[in-house]
Amino acid sequence: MPQIGLDTACFLGCVLETLGYGVFSMMAGFTLRTILIQQRLVKRSSWILLVLVLMWLLSTMHWIVNVYRAYQAFLVFPEGPVEFYNTLALASYTAKNVAYATLTLVADAFATYRCYIVWNRNRYIGAIPGILLLSTAVAGYGATYVFTTVKAGNVIFLATIVPWITAWISLTLSTNVICTGLIGFRIIRSQQGLRNTPRIGKDHLTSTLIIIVESAAIYSSTLVALITSYLVGSNGQYVVLDVTISVIGITFTMIILRVSLGVSSNGDTPTTKRSITSEPGTRRPVAHGDVAVNVSRLVQVNRDDCSEFSAKNVEGSTSRKDFLDV
Repeated sequence: MPQIGLDTACFLGCVLETLGYGVFSMMAGFTLRTILIQQRLVKRSSWILLVLVLMWLLSTMHWIVNVYRAYQAFLVFPEGPVEFYNTLALASYTAKNVAYATLTLVADAFATYRCYIVWNRNRYIGAIPGILLLSTAVAGYGATYVFTTVKAGNVIFLATIVPWITAWISLTLSTNVICTGLIGFRIIRSQQGLRNTPRIGKDHLTSTLIIIVESAAIYSSTLVALITSYLVGSNGQYVVLDVTISVIGITFTMIILRVSLGVSSNGDTPTTKRSITSEPGTRRPVAHGDVAVNVSRLVQVNRDDCSEFSAKNVEGSTSRKDFLDV
C-alpha cells in the first residue's frame, strides 16, 4: 500500500480536526444549555460543567496550535512542510502534545470516576482504572518530553520512541475498555435484580447501558485505528490523532446529552412511553411532566446485592441520577 505523504497527512488531519472541532463546539454549547435548564441536575452535576469547559478549552488549544503549525509549515518554514513536521523538538509540537495528553487524561479520569460512582464508590474497583490513569500520565508526558530531545528527521517511528507512544495509546485504550466493561457488568447485575419492578426501570438501565457502550465503542475504535496505523509505520496516524481530539469531546457530550434526555439509540424516550403501577392489578397514567420528575427516584439498586428495588431514595444505592454523572 502506498504511503501517504507526511505533509498531506498533517494537512488532512488539520482539516478534519477543524470540522470535528466545530461539531464538538456546537454539541458542547447545547449540552451546557441542557444541564443549566434542567434545574434538578445542576447541584449534583455541576462538576460536569467544569469537565466540559476544560475539554473544550483543551480542544481549542490543540486546534489553534494545529492551525498555526499548518501555517508555519506551508507558508513560513524555509525547508518546507515535510521538514517542519519531522522536527519534533519545536515548541509548537510540544504544546500540541501537552494539550492532547491532558485531554486524554481528562477523558480517562471521567471514565474512571463514572465507574467509581456506578460501583457505589467502591475503592477497590476504582483502583483498577486509577492505576491505569496514572500510568497513562507517565507515558503521555514522558513521550512528550522524549520528543523534545530528538533531532530533525523521521523520528516518530524510531525504536526509542515507539515504546512510549505504544504504551500511551494502549493504556488509555485499556482504561476505556475496562471502565466500560465494569459499568456494563454493574448495570446488567442491576437489571437482574429488577425482575419484579415496573418495566420502566429496566428500560432506563438498558438505555443507559446502550448509550455508554456505543460512546465507548466509538472512542475505542478510534484508538485502535491510531495504534494500528502507528505500529505499521503509516503517516495516516497523524490524521487519526487529530481526529481523536474531536472524538473525545463528542463522545463525552453524547453520553451526557442522551442520558439526561433519556434517548436510546433508536430514538425512543422510555420516560414517556409507559405508565407506573400504583397498586397490584391497576395502572394509572402519569403526565409527561410527572414522569420526568419521578424517574430519578424510581430506579434504585441496593449497594449490597443489587437485588432490591425501592421507589424512595436509598442511601448508598445507584440510581439513574448517578448515571447522569457518567
